[in-house]
Amino acid sequence: MGCGSLLGDLFYLADAWIASSYSGQAASHSPAPMTWTRGVGDDLKDDLRARLYRMHGEGQIGEEVLRALRALAERGQLRPADLAVHVARAGKGPHVRGDAATENALRGVRSRLAQLAQTRAGSEKVLADLKTRLADLDERVAAKEQAARQVLDQDEDTARQRLAEKTQLASSRERVEAQTQALRADLARLDDLYTQLEAKAAELESMQARIQLNQEMLK
Repeated sequence: MGCGSLLGDLFYLADAWIASSYSGQAASHSPAPMTWTRGVGDDLKDDLRARLYRMHGEGQIGEEVLRALRALAERGQLRPADLAVHVARAGKGPHVRGDAATENALRGVRSRLAQLAQTRAGSEKVLADLKTRLADLDERVAAKEQAARQVLDQDEDTARQRLAEKTQLASSRERVEAQTQALRADLARLDDLYTQLEAKAAELESMQARIQLNQEMLK
């Protein structure tokens, strides 16, 4: 039973090496299906049969494949390569699907990170504008108070008007300050989320690397 691929050739060579380790004989370059004799060969035969049932129990092979391989085992023609090929086939499909799922998840996380970075840049600009606005209001509040002091002795009505204007400006400053503090809190939460997503991206990149490595090992 060959698999018609480089993987099959490698397993076929491995089969020869494994068989020689049990029989104590050197394998040829093109080994033929083995027939089993009593002795050490029977140990390998029993081991392969046990592995065959274990693969079926773990869902790596179906009932039809189990029957076919079991028939080979009964004739003494089941090779380690036959089982290895099916192990590779069973593991390759989920790896491919896992690789695609991991890639999609990683792409989504990276997209989200880019959005957060863009949002943060815009929020930083707004925060800078708010700080400039606060500084301007502080100057105008101080100027109104100074103006009220200067005219207090000569014109009380004008002084009261300047103080009223100062109160309005101070009220505006309180609102701007509240917006500034809220934006800073939002930026802090955004930074926390960004850090979490960066950690998730690193985790997904690690998973992707492991999947690709496993795929290379199965080639």
